[in-house]
Amino acid sequence: MRFRNSLAIGLAVLAVGGCTSTIGGTASPVPGQGPVNTKAEPCELLTEEHANALGVRYPGEERAAKPEQKMPAVCRFRKLEDVRKASNLEVSLSKDLSLNDYMSGAQAGEKFGIGGFTWTRYATILGPKYCSLSTEITPDSFVEIASESPDHTEGNSCDLAKAAAPAVASKLPGGQQDPQITAPPGQKPAEPGGPLLTTDPCAMLKPEQTAQLRLGPTGEPMKSSADPNQFGCEWADTDGEKGEKAFDLWFYTTKAMDETPTLITQGEPQDFDSGDRKWKLYTESGSKLCAAGLAITPTSTVAIIAGNLDDPAKACDVIKAAVPMLNANLPPSS
Repeated sequence: MRFRNSLAIGLAVLAVGGCTSTIGGTASPVPGQGPVNTKAEPCELLTEEHANALGVRYPGEERAAKPEQKMPAVCRFRKLEDVRKASNLEVSLSKDLSLNDYMSGAQAGEKFGIGGFTWTRYATILGPKYCSLSTEITPDSFVEIASESPDHTEGNSCDLAKAAAPAVASKLPGGQQDPQITAPPGQKPAEPGGPLLTTDPCAMLKPEQTAQLRLGPTGEPMKSSADPNQFGCEWADTDGEKGEKAFDLWFYTTKAMDETPTLITQGEPQDFDSGDRKWKLYTESGSKLCAAGLAITPTSTVAIIAGNLDDPAKACDVIKAAVPMLNANLPPSS
């Protein structure tokens, strides 16, 4: 198989401006009719409405067909920004190249009946972390939908391709109309939710508790300028410019713990169990900063960042002392 999937090798020569490409060959118009359309238009196989439902950017970016290499025109719909566990989507369309010639002996695998067509998964040189689903329209025409595993595993590489198949099929002759489109989990930004939405972060430490932690008695509300669904509270330290850093408590209402910037920038996580809560501690050797995270729901997270500006060995001390206090005040995890 002449595998060309740019999910791995990149579409360096994409022509962002348009969504048509001319395919080699000629056709004669029927007398009394207009010119015969000899263009393959893969970008036309996904509407803006369907792209939004799938969690990919619209319009798509097209790479022209390369008849001499037996490569059809392909349209790439990129994943949305700020969504880490998502896949790009590619749709290829050929009007003068057979599926057999294109696949060139690639092994056919599982078949899926979607949208009025039978879609076949073909093996690729990129392995099972990539998915290629194809259906034949005529002996010399086919459509291919390709996606990748967002977390580099094998089990979900076809999720986006299969989700897109009803939308693509609805644009093909004989395809089922009015498809119901549902994006795979994690493909679109999560909607704000969970008990943190209605929880005041500044109420999570009481004055008698902050006194034990050598922090100011009341916290100052914070709001992220980059993420409207991130808010928190900061308690000032009481030992001057050096020593303990201010104690920041953040609530994320749309992010899983492993997608939370406050945490993932502080190093590899370590398990830190406290009571019946499963916290993660984030720190790097020699760092003056320490962070901790707790999942409240699969898409909402509590994050703490603190530290010691004098002694990196004490960077996590305040967090470890504060976590048992927070356990009693935070909403339960689910």
